[in-house]
Amino acid sequence: MKKSLLLSFIFALGLVLQAWAQESRLVTGRVTSAIDGSPLPGVTVLVDGTSIGASTNVEGRYSIDVPAGKNTLVFSYIGFGEQRLNIGSRTTVDVALSQDDQQLSEVVITGYGTTIKKEVTGAVATVDASKIEDRPLPSVDQLLQGQVAGVQSVGASGQPGANQQIRIRGIGSINAGSDPLYVVDGVIINTGDVSRLTTTSNQLAGINPNDIESITVLKDAASTAIYGSRGANGVILITTKKGRAGKTRFKLSSEIGYTDLVDVPDAGDFLNSEEWLALTREGLLNAGYGPSVIDPFLESFGEGSGVDTDWRDLVTRTGTQQQYNLSASGGNEKTTFYISGGYFNQEAPVIGSELKRVSGSISLTHQVNDDISFFTSINASNVNQQTPSNGGAFANPVGAIGFLLPMQNPFNPDGTLNVSREGNLGFSGNYNPLYLAENDERDLSNSKIIGAGGLEWDIVDNLKFTSQIGIDYISLEERMFWNPIHGDGRTYNGYGFDYYTRIFNWTFTNLLNYRFEVPGIDQLQADLTVGYEAQKSNGYYITSSATDFPTTDGLIGTVIASSPVDASATNTDYTFSSLISRGSLSYADRYVVTGSYRRDGSSRFGVNNRFGNFWSVGVAWNIDQEDFMEPTEDFLSSLKLRASYGVNGNGDIGNYAWRPLFGFGLNYNQQPGGAFTEIGNTDLTWEKNKPFNVGVDVGFWRDRLTLSADYYVRTTSDLLFNRPLSRTTGFVNVLQNIGEMQNRGFELSIGGYPITGGAFQWQTNFNIATNENEITELPDGEDIISGAFILREGEDFRTFYVRQWAGVDPQTGDPLWFRDASRTETTTNYSEAERVLYESASPDAFGGWSNTFTYKGFVLETLVNYNFGNYVREGWEYYLIDGAYPYANKYRKVLDRWQEPGDITDVPRYEFGLNNSSNAFSTRFLYKGDYIRLRNVTLGYELKNEWISKASLTRAYIYVRGTNLLTKTFDDNLPVDPETGVNSTANADIPTSRVLTVGVNVSF
Repeated sequence: MKKSLLLSFIFALGLVLQAWAQESRLVTGRVTSAIDGSPLPGVTVLVDGTSIGASTNVEGRYSIDVPAGKNTLVFSYIGFGEQRLNIGSRTTVDVALSQDDQQLSEVVITGYGTTIKKEVTGAVATVDASKIEDRPLPSVDQLLQGQVAGVQSVGASGQPGANQQIRIRGIGSINAGSDPLYVVDGVIINTGDVSRLTTTSNQLAGINPNDIESITVLKDAASTAIYGSRGANGVILITTKKGRAGKTRFKLSSEIGYTDLVDVPDAGDFLNSEEWLALTREGLLNAGYGPSVIDPFLESFGEGSGVDTDWRDLVTRTGTQQQYNLSASGGNEKTTFYISGGYFNQEAPVIGSELKRVSGSISLTHQVNDDISFFTSINASNVNQQTPSNGGAFANPVGAIGFLLPMQNPFNPDGTLNVSREGNLGFSGNYNPLYLAENDERDLSNSKIIGAGGLEWDIVDNLKFTSQIGIDYISLEERMFWNPIHGDGRTYNGYGFDYYTRIFNWTFTNLLNYRFEVPGIDQLQADLTVGYEAQKSNGYYITSSATDFPTTDGLIGTVIASSPVDASATNTDYTFSSLISRGSLSYADRYVVTGSYRRDGSSRFGVNNRFGNFWSVGVAWNIDQEDFMEPTEDFLSSLKLRASYGVNGNGDIGNYAWRPLFGFGLNYNQQPGGAFTEIGNTDLTWEKNKPFNVGVDVGFWRDRLTLSADYYVRTTSDLLFNRPLSRTTGFVNVLQNIGEMQNRGFELSIGGYPITGGAFQWQTNFNIATNENEITELPDGEDIISGAFILREGEDFRTFYVRQWAGVDPQTGDPLWFRDASRTETTTNYSEAERVLYESASPDAFGGWSNTFTYKGFVLETLVNYNFGNYVREGWEYYLIDGAYPYANKYRKVLDRWQEPGDITDVPRYEFGLNNSSNAFSTRFLYKGDYIRLRNVTLGYELKNEWISKASLTRAYIYVRGTNLLTKTFDDNLPVDPETGVNSTANADIPTSRVLTVGVNVSF
């Protein structure tokens, strides 16, 4: 591997030297609109007769290398006429483009190829590189937040490199996966959290966003059914950067700054020592204790000691944030290349939480002759991640903020860390997080390679064969160590874990594409694609753990320990085999019909149903191309109606869920033996997703303002559902195809240039999406209660099932609940209150609003994302309120407790150790999850060409950026950040980071 990478590097270096040796001249200029003189960003500039190209920046400026002997430039832009210009020997060329009656064809990336915009019949959205480059976020899925209508991107944890939850048009499954399929340069990749010891990790964090050219989101059947059995939850296509012919261009970007906590809601603050002691005294009095008991008890808890520890201040910090990226691209008409390297480092604002990534990429394309070309690309990275515990783990530093008391001193009198377990203020139950941060380990080293190589052969005119083999290689080395002195490892004299995971996934794709004009029918064009694809993914896992470690610092590998606990190795794999076909007919750029068909076979499903058929049909009417639209062309520049329907599938389940399995081990009375471990289901097959979509795309004033609106109904049948079984069978459940679910919603995207002309420019994009989820069929129509949620026909998949809080009895301070859904009668007995359906964890609406303002070189970018209609639950609040768990700290809202008859409050009487279920889950602990967040603000300045040319630079841009600066919530009682994942349940995770950075981008 090292030798092949070295050879690739030497080859690329030779290309660089070759490109430098070419004779060329640099031509610069500015492209504006002939209508109002406004700059045109994104104009394509090509050297005629070559593949050498460039595009204009936000000020309409461009620079391009023109080879010797070439003197014609071609300028093209959507909505404007193409202009060919003989530039002679000039090195500065300014151009004013005139608007055209006929829009130019814009290329859109789709599954297994590209198409032109007018022939798109599906719901497709694209995010280009400018929206994701140089952002202080480690993974591309985080960068999608607020960018695309209908794409919900939420994270349950602020851990750098945490797994992000992406849902496209709602949740489409109950027990199978709901994540979209990710495809990088045509390679289907494994994503999500594949670690086994780390609290949370994300395979997409291994892809440097600065190496991405564009992200395309496929949402409906016309666009996703070509991926067959894996297209049910949408598809995200990631296209990485490639080289362009011309003089070698270098791009260097650097960004440094710091991270801290987003503003903690006031309701999430905790008591100080004085407040906790006063509350506890009151609680003991209410429990019937006298001064002879209370005074020595509070003295044992540090009353009068003067210790007042702010644990939030101790476990949080100002973290560092930095990233550096360098790339080079160029080549000639035969060979082009792109090479990059990057470094990213982010410390979370909580101790023990960090991510470092080193990445690199190489892309090469070589044109053998007029008919055959070869291409290859490699994206490689290594991610090192540190992740502390979460949830109710005693080692969780975030949990320690509430579970530890302010009277507990983290330090001994001599300044060393306090690990005493003695007395009421000892660290016997919950641990000193400062000591664990220094002496425990929870590390992940994740190496990832995504590579592709293949050829394109133009057999005859318009008939092209493409063959590609791609790999997705993952290697994880995880180590966890609990020190022998303090914490979880104390009783084991140290506990160590070493896990190794290797996943090798390859995809082999062969496609034949033919685009032609149908004989005998003028203006009727056809585009046909057929192909075959095979995929195999193999996982290999080694596990070891041991106890009894020497106390020597730094010796934490399990090989050092004297008492082995576990040593095992396992394999797992899956395969797919697929036939692919797609076709389209377009008549006079007005009427378009598309269709796709895919037949998939998968090892994940039973022998009786291993193959499935998936298809789609889509239609589009480009009304703006009709003759009767000519009178409106100055106002209504484009108008298209779209509709699609089809069937795709979801096979995101365990690799052997269909197989009856037999396992060996210590099965009975610690004796070796074998037993059935999985009941299996040989009839198991795919979930079927049947999406219907109708949409409209409108452009006004030569597409200065654009609008896209879609309405969809997405029905999922044959749900992969864990049906409960009688325990007398020896099994808890069996996976079957049963049940049905439906999502329906509306999406709207509006974008344009409200202000053009002159020095001030404004570009804006707004999107909003609504989604309504409904379970339409369950096994035998029976409810299924799952923790805080209920599955019921006719209701949302994430409907809370809960008792209704009625407040506090003003005379006694006792908690009250409503007896039933009618809310007419209350009770002080929790068990007498009826559980009812109450709101949902799913939002009613979400979206984003981005703006770019430019003025004489200054650029201000903003992105706001928002979420409305869901409810949020704090998963550990029952410890941190009322008197049932008196040895933990309390939220400050407890200061509003009932204290005497007549008090009107929502917080019950505080009584030490009283378990009257006041802290049991009820609507009291559900909060509105509505929020508006200022996700990104960037203020930059584009240095003038006349300044930077003296330093041989073609571009220099400096900026300051703030991420997650402000969050507006709409529930004053909400104690946590409202972004809590698709289940809307906070689990004492690393909170969201606010990031402030300064950066510079230069090109030369």
